Amino acid sequence: MKILVKKIKQMSLRTRLIISVIFCILFPWVSTYIVSNYFTKDVLEQRAATQSEDDLRMLELGIKNMLDDMMYTSNYIQFDSNMRQLLKKHKLIDANSSNVKQEIALNYSQISNELSGITDLLMPLYITILFKNDLYYTNYSQIDFNPLQFKEKPWFEKLDHLSFYETYWLGAHPTYIQSEKENYPYLITIGKRIQSANSSNSYLIISLKENEISKLFSQFQSEKRAKFYLTNDTGEIYSSLNTDEVGTTLPYDVMNTNYQIVDYQEEKHLLVSYPVSYSNWRLVSLVPYNDTIGSINLVTRTTILIQGGFLALFLIGLIMLVREFTKPITKLHHVTKAIKQGDLTARIHLSGSNDVAQLGHSFNHMLDTIEEMIEQIKIQEEAKRNAELEMLQAQINPHFLFNVLNAIRLKIKMEGNSGSASIIYSLSALLRMTINRNNAFISLKEELTIVKHYVDLMNFRHQHDVELEIEVSDAASSFQVPRFFLQPIIENAIIHGSNNRKETIKIIASEQIDTYLELIITDNGKGMDKLTLEGLRKKIFHSNGHETVKSSKSFNGIGVQNVYQRMKLIYGEAFLLRIESMEGEGTTLTFQIPVHKRWLGCMK
Repeated sequence: MKILVKKIKQMSLRTRLIISVIFCILFPWVSTYIVSNYFTKDVLEQRAATQSEDDLRMLELGIKNMLDDMMYTSNYIQFDSNMRQLLKKHKLIDANSSNVKQEIALNYSQISNELSGITDLLMPLYITILFKNDLYYTNYSQIDFNPLQFKEKPWFEKLDHLSFYETYWLGAHPTYIQSEKENYPYLITIGKRIQSANSSNSYLIISLKENEISKLFSQFQSEKRAKFYLTNDTGEIYSSLNTDEVGTTLPYDVMNTNYQIVDYQEEKHLLVSYPVSYSNWRLVSLVPYNDTIGSINLVTRTTILIQGGFLALFLIGLIMLVREFTKPITKLHHVTKAIKQGDLTARIHLSGSNDVAQLGHSFNHMLDTIEEMIEQIKIQEEAKRNAELEMLQAQINPHFLFNVLNAIRLKIKMEGNSGSASIIYSLSALLRMTINRNNAFISLKEELTIVKHYVDLMNFRHQHDVELEIEVSDAASSFQVPRFFLQPIIENAIIHGSNNRKETIKIIASEQIDTYLELIITDNGKGMDKLTLEGLRKKIFHSNGHETVKSSKSFNGIGVQNVYQRMKLIYGEAFLLRIESMEGEGTTLTFQIPVHKRWLGCMK
């Protein structure tokens, strides 16, 4: 015994668990299976067949009520004295009479009124009465179907061979009501002669929607996998929940009064059939064989109790074995859980040299390596982020300054215009804000002041007539924003949005419930088509964040793409930028800047 225990301990954890599961689960399962298979099989099948027959008996009662309505309507039309008088009167109408239409309409209305007394209380039926003189009565529109077409049906001749009291059961067939083909593709129809006292036969045809029967099936099929069918004596399906099966034939002997075990859709099923009143039709039930074996009854409950006893005994042993074998795994789980919660200092302490202990040692070594790598990455990312911000903020295009100064010089020299003083003031203010880099953040009010100076300089330098409209709430004006993040946006709107007309740039700023600052910049420039707009969005939102877009025409070399990258570096995923544009109407950029910044180094 000691040797066996020692060999088991030397096995891998996987091998030990497999042996335990096979021994503790397979043995009681085989024992229970043998008991169930040889002692309870026949009893379970008989009880399942009885239950299916009870379901079919309930279904037959519902179908019988529907057939009762059809037969009641048929007998009423055939035997009611008032109806017989009206039908006789309708049959004697002379088709060549000058007022034939009025007579037909009057008699048609009288028949409808007479029938409404019973049809209003019964389920919806399609009623057709055909007379020898090609006159007819229907309770449906002749637009959907001309009832004279019934005489062309192959089964219509059979009505002449019926006695006065016989009914021909046609079964299921495609609907002849054109307007309802999609919702009610099949009808179930009966036919009979209703006047056989003389040579002039009249015919009565009554149809029921197949859907009414399939509704009954759905009530019994909703909680189980059983399938129900209405068939004739040869197995041709007249009604099913799956309308595609109507008209097909079940390859089984549905007239057999005993239950059968058949193969249906590559699975064994229990087949039970039950007769239907008024005809030689059958109700058929197909229940998966495995479901029948699982039926709850006295024998199965006894079997389950036996199985439960075996499983309980072996489960205790299995739990004891698994607990012993998986103690190291449990310790490893506790360590991984602590690491998941952020404690990277957690370690697993296992003794020995088996596979689990070696796994623990490797795991500890991996954690040490990860801690070192994280620390290195933090240092590298911090340096990288600071370098990127410095690079983005330090890109100044000196050509713009030279051009503006040269333009001011020429302006003063040629015109002596005193207005140039304001231009020089704007330029000096802009230069002062550019050179002063002590604060990475300024108020939105100061940023808008920079934008105003910049627009004045652009109007002077390029002879633009750009009007700047600003609507800023008091709360938003004091909001701290990155220095020079608006100027590239305004520059882009002036340079690329010009359409040879007076351009207006509107800036609207408001603080949204202490969560973010919403900043909307709108211009009435030439805008962009959808293809160009999609290309711009792709360039800005999906480009490599480490690439810097250079522009020889930009005041400070920072384009819209770099503004987006800079804001993402500062605010992270909380920052949002939306770009909308329509060709000929202008472009709108919407910034959503979070109130609480997530980049801790942004204020350094």
